[in-house]
Amino acid sequence: MASGGRSGHNALMWLYEVPVAIALPLFVALFVGVSLLIVLALRKWIPRDDDGGPEWDRVLGYAMASYGVLYGVTLALIAAASYEDYRGVEEIVLQETSAISVLYRDASGFPEPIGSELQSVLIEYTDNVITVDWVRQAGGVIPSHTSPQLTEIEQLLFDFQPANESESNLHAATISAFNQFLGDRGARIGATAQEIPPILWVVLYVGAFINAVLIGLVEVRRLRSHLLMAGLVAAFVGLVIFAIASFDHVYAGEVAIDTTLFEELKNSLLGTP
Repeated sequence: MASGGRSGHNALMWLYEVPVAIALPLFVALFVGVSLLIVLALRKWIPRDDDGGPEWDRVLGYAMASYGVLYGVTLALIAAASYEDYRGVEEIVLQETSAISVLYRDASGFPEPIGSELQSVLIEYTDNVITVDWVRQAGGVIPSHTSPQLTEIEQLLFDFQPANESESNLHAATISAFNQFLGDRGARIGATAQEIPPILWVVLYVGAFINAVLIGLVEVRRLRSHLLMAGLVAAFVGLVIFAIASFDHVYAGEVAIDTTLFEELKNSLLGTP
């Protein structure tokens, strides 16, 4: 899915600021309410049996079948892509924590005091990710691509002069791990701006509206049955679009990717509380 600013659907930003237990029912209720209003508004325009009703039913049935497949596939593809992007960012976060773990273990093989200095800076960097980077990312702000910790690690590594072949090999491997770590960090930061393009949100909402209109034009003699049918379809569409919105900004809201992996890394491997 494309990347960009948070301008794609600012009207939905409230979803990330309230608990899912509140936001989900409100969001679905909005879809259901609009759909029921459309049904009530269109019922008087539906042709009856003595006014071209059978022909209307055939034409509407063909339109609904064709549209249902088209919109259903579109909705499914966008939902699948949104979830895939979400899982991809989870993998990026895992790779970054793994890279920090490798660097920390490699640092233990360096002579003192550089080994302890490297490990101390890595702990400081992990703290910074948890307390600074993640807060900014949750607010849609891209953290700085450079940090004092990265500069310090780079200086320690490039200033180190191996005294033997063993240290030389370790030094080369650690620099390679550091470069991989920089790439993983950049990918994690870049995902802050990842979102569904605005044009796809237009497709989703316009499609949901057309779907409600087509259902509202179906001839159903009992109003209660008509409202029930329209409400159930609208509820499902609302659920899917809510899920898409929840996965869209991976660091915001209750469904967001959190700092668990970094906290586990700090608490276990790095041995700090």
